[in-house]
Amino acid sequence: MIEELGARGVEVVVAHSEGGAAFMASTTADLAGRPGVLLVGLGPGVANAVNGVAHAWLDQSPLLVVSDRFSPDELDTSGHQVLDHTALLAPVTKWQQTLTAANAGHAIQQALEEAMAEPRGPVHLELPRDVAGAGVVDAPEVLRAHPASTPDLPASVVAALREARKPVLLVGDEAVGVPQDVLIGLAEQLNAPVLTSYKGKGVFPERHPLWCGIVTNATLEAEVLQTADAIVAIGLDPVELLPRPWAAPPPLLALRAHGETAPGFGATCELIGNVPVLVQELRAELGAGASTWTESEVARCRDGMLSRLRIPSPGSLSAVEAVEAVLDAVPDSTTVTVDAGAHMFAATWFWRSTLPQRFLISNGLATMGYAVPAAVAAALARPGEPVLALTGDGGFLLHGAELETAVRLGAKIVVIALNDASLSLIRIKQEDKRYRRAAVDFSRARLADVGRALGAAGTTVDDADTLGTAVRAALAADGPSVIEVLLSGGEYRALQHAIRGGG
Repeated sequence: MIEELGARGVEVVVAHSEGGAAFMASTTADLAGRPGVLLVGLGPGVANAVNGVAHAWLDQSPLLVVSDRFSPDELDTSGHQVLDHTALLAPVTKWQQTLTAANAGHAIQQALEEAMAEPRGPVHLELPRDVAGAGVVDAPEVLRAHPASTPDLPASVVAALREARKPVLLVGDEAVGVPQDVLIGLAEQLNAPVLTSYKGKGVFPERHPLWCGIVTNATLEAEVLQTADAIVAIGLDPVELLPRPWAAPPPLLALRAHGETAPGFGATCELIGNVPVLVQELRAELGAGASTWTESEVARCRDGMLSRLRIPSPGSLSAVEAVEAVLDAVPDSTTVTVDAGAHMFAATWFWRSTLPQRFLISNGLATMGYAVPAAVAAALARPGEPVLALTGDGGFLLHGAELETAVRLGAKIVVIALNDASLSLIRIKQEDKRYRRAAVDFSRARLADVGRALGAAGTTVDDADTLGTAVRAALAADGPSVIEVLLSGGEYRALQHAIRGGG
């Protein structure tokens, strides 16, 4: 299969793990707007890929997984490396099929359609060894279009929005296809503060005076939401929210590409269809609103939330200070990939995204190990543009080997590795329960040395000024770099509690 792809001008990239390859393929799919393809071997190959495929499932990335499989004769002779791939991937795929010479053309076309149908997600094709070299009998069909319907906006909802005095706009991942100027126009028409989800960052520019913060159904933004007399949710998927009861008034209107039930988050009116078209219709019908929000009031809300998160870390650089130092050193066009971990709170609140799909994160699955392989894929998709991976030591040590992939392919990325030698999110939970600190700490791995061993440049810093200088140097240099940032993480517990409550 690899030989045939190469003969047709399709580059096959070998990664160091199936999970890393799955993150790369999913990120490629997200940025290209069409399916990425993941090739894995049988048995352990499929098993190792499950985490990356689960990310594509919950984060709705169109991914085509093609796996090897023993022939029937081989299955009859040994149990070696034999797993039921279909059963293993069933919980995290939309559709599966075993390829034969008789069905391959139609099955591949259907797989691509299923991956792209809303909600987008991963599909799986098994390719038995005795079939791989056979000639295809059936001919593929032309891909069928599935245009989204555009339901009418209820007049009563439009009237309520027009009369709202304190409207609030929520923007999520499904709004990525809405032109930015259209979203800006809607926010200004409503004169409403805008909260964006993690994956919605940059869909609405975060330097606009109406941008107010992040929405995850956390405690920090609750005051703004509870002030609202009308909430409009644009493309906000419940998977982007914390698993807790919705603490604010329910959205008056939710515009979605697809719908799933979410306890406590039922909108008064939910319309499923083409989100960009629905937003355009809303703008056309809305007219001038009656909002009493002022820019200074929105700024007070935003700055008040941010000030609560500027928590010092005695004796060391804080994650917030690190994120701001990096942000000050890079252009607005920078793509940043963010790993799961305690540093994520600082990244999501203090990184300013002004363009869509420049802030990439595993949100639905929220898995560690995402940032480095996702950055490699982003650099390949956006050659010549700056790409950063913002990760902790735990996430870096999971898939940091993909730095060699970046070096080999000429994918220039800068990895910012925040090293506190701990699984801090778990440590916080232990502290909250007054448990002893156990099974959460690492030795202080020399991550800059790891980067150099894999062919990248490497440097270690422990203050904001040196960090900013190192980032500028890395962007000006050729090839990938690792900037290891030493910190204690002493503020992480207070930071999480300020956002989510508790403590």
